[in-house]
Amino acid sequence: MVKNNLPILLVSFFLAIALCSCNKNLALRNKGIQYWCVADTGADPLALQKFLDNGCNQFNCSPILPGGACFGPDGILGHSSWLLDKFYREFAVCEKGLGFITTTDPSYDDCHYP
Repeated sequence: MVKNNLPILLVSFFLAIALCSCNKNLALRNKGIQYWCVADTGADPLALQKFLDNGCNQFNCSPILPGGACFGPDGILGHSSWLLDKFYREFAVCEKGLGFITTTDPSYDDCHYP
């Protein structure tokens, strides 16, 4: 008599998918791999500006304002990257269509991302 192993196979498959998810994989995070959310160069500049306007109502954006450590270079991609990463740290979400996850630290000069 042949047993139907399909349910066991499906459970194993979905378990493997869950364990291999890079963003949620604690094994990778425990190995010191860090992630940042940065602005996508292909994102709509108007959508990035709207994100900045709304986001700075929720967070202290002084680091990306004139005189702040992350102000220069003065541009929407740099400022949006800082705020996207701030949201990523707070809510574990990288805004789809605006940013993407990277393992390259975007910090520069005196501007340090967490």
